[in-house]
Amino acid sequence: MNITIRDVHKHYGSFHALRGIDLDIASGELLALLGPSGSGKTTLLRAIAGLEPLAQGRILFGETDATALSVQQRKVGFVFQQYALFKHMTVADNIAFGLNVRPRKLRPNNAAIKQRVDELLDLVQLSGLDQRYPAQLSGGQKQRVALARALAIEPRVLLLDEPFGALDAKVRKDLRRWLRKLHRETGYTTIFVTHDQEEALELADRVVVMNRGQIEQVGTTDEVYDFPKTPFVFDFLGTPNILPGSIRDGGIYLEGGSQAIDRSERPDGLVHLYARPGDFRVVEADVPGLDAQVVELQRTGQRVRMSLRIAGGELLEIELPHPDSDNKRWTAADSIRVRPINFSVFARSAAPRDAGPEPLADENIPGSGTSHTVAEHRVRGRN
Repeated sequence: MNITIRDVHKHYGSFHALRGIDLDIASGELLALLGPSGSGKTTLLRAIAGLEPLAQGRILFGETDATALSVQQRKVGFVFQQYALFKHMTVADNIAFGLNVRPRKLRPNNAAIKQRVDELLDLVQLSGLDQRYPAQLSGGQKQRVALARALAIEPRVLLLDEPFGALDAKVRKDLRRWLRKLHRETGYTTIFVTHDQEEALELADRVVVMNRGQIEQVGTTDEVYDFPKTPFVFDFLGTPNILPGSIRDGGIYLEGGSQAIDRSERPDGLVHLYARPGDFRVVEADVPGLDAQVVELQRTGQRVRMSLRIAGGELLEIELPHPDSDNKRWTAADSIRVRPINFSVFARSAAPRDAGPEPLADENIPGSGTSHTVAEHRVRGRN
C-alpha cells in the first residue's frame, strides 16, 4: 500500500506541530521518521493512522483519500512504545483482540482465530507462550506480542511509535535485526518513529529527517548521512566539527589557511565547513590543512581519538583508524597538521545548529525552500 501525503498541517492551539508536509511512501517500504523531541514525527505518524485530525491537507492510501476515514476504516496496525497490552489477558487473547472485537459478520470463527494466533506466535518467535500474561514476559517479548497483535488484523500499513525506546541497548539491537527480517517476510508498508540515528540508519530503506514540524530531508540512509542538505541534518546525524572558512575564486579555504583544500562552483562568500571526527587524516606540512596541537589522545580498540587545539583556540575532535596512525607517534603538546577528506560546506548565515524553540509563523524555516537554506557542497575521498 503506497501512501501519499500532501500539504498536511496540524495545530495544537497556537502551536504549529506540522507545517505543510509533503511525502510519498512506496508500497512495501520500511520508512523511518527521525528527529528530536518536538519535531513532529509522532504527530505525523498519528495523522497517518487517523488518530489526529488535520487542520489542512490530504492523506491518500493508494488511490483512496483516507483523510476523513476513521482508524478502523484505514485498517492500520499501530504499535505503541509502551506496548499497551491488556494485563488481564493472555498472550493469545491479546493477539486475537483485534479479531474478536470485529462485528459478528466480519469476525472469523474461533478455529480461524486460533490458527491466526498460532501463525503469528511462530512468526514473532513466541510459540509456547500463548497462555502467559504480560507480567510474565520480558520487555522484548512484550514488544513482539504488541507487533503480533498489530499484524493479526492483516493491516494495510504497519505504524510503530518508538517501538524499542523502552528497552535496553542489547535487546534493542536484537529486535532491530528481527524487525528487519519480519518486514522482509511480511512485505507490509511500515513506518516507524525514532530519535535514535543508529536505529534509523540500520533499519530503514529511507529516512525522513524532521525538525520543528517540517521535513528537512528525505533519502536513503546513504544519502542523508553522506550528503546532508542542511546544517541541521548534518548535526543531527552525528556531532560534526564546524570550521569557519570561505570560498574565493573557486577555492575552499579554511580560516587562517593560505591554500585551498578543494574546489567549488559556488559563489564567493563566508562558509562553515562541516566534517565528522572520522573524516580527518593527518597530513604532511606541505599539504593544505589545519595546523593543530595535540591536547589529548586515546586509543579505543581499532580507533585513535584525538582532541586538537587549532588556531584561535577552538578544539577539534578527530578519530583515526588505528592501522593508519600509530598512537605512539604523538603525545600531548605535539604539533600536527590535519585535513578533512569528506565534508559539507554551508553558507555562514545558515545556523550551525538550527533546532530550538518553536518559530513564529512568519519566520523562515530551514527545509522550506526559503532563501537562507542553501545548497550544500559535499566532497568525498579527496586527499
